[in-house]
Amino acid sequence: VAAATGLAECVSCDGGTYQNDTGATGCRDCFPGYYCPEGAAAPLPCDGGTYSSATNNAEQGDCTPADPGSFAVTGSTAQTPCAKGSFAATGGLSECVSCDGGTYQ
Repeated sequence: VAAATGLAECVSCDGGTYQNDTGATGCRDCFPGYYCPEGAAAPLPCDGGTYSSATNNAEQGDCTPADPGSFAVTGSTAQTPCAKGSFAATGGLSECVSCDGGTYQ
């Protein structure tokens, strides 16, 4: 990113921001459900099992693991509770597991 006219070289965007255009004069905020490492040209989605509503995440570790009883798919902005008949025994899962036949949740 060229922050000012007359710079000899471009400056990398800080973590939590990105820039995907050439000739830009500033950086863009990252998206909810994504993170943007320093110098990112595009946002990267939070891994399955994690989520975030923030727009300034700089690394995957800034995404929050889903709680037990909930899940989060890749790029989630919030965790989702497991549906009736399914469960997530631990946190950080990208999907819930169906209960075995003859059992319920």
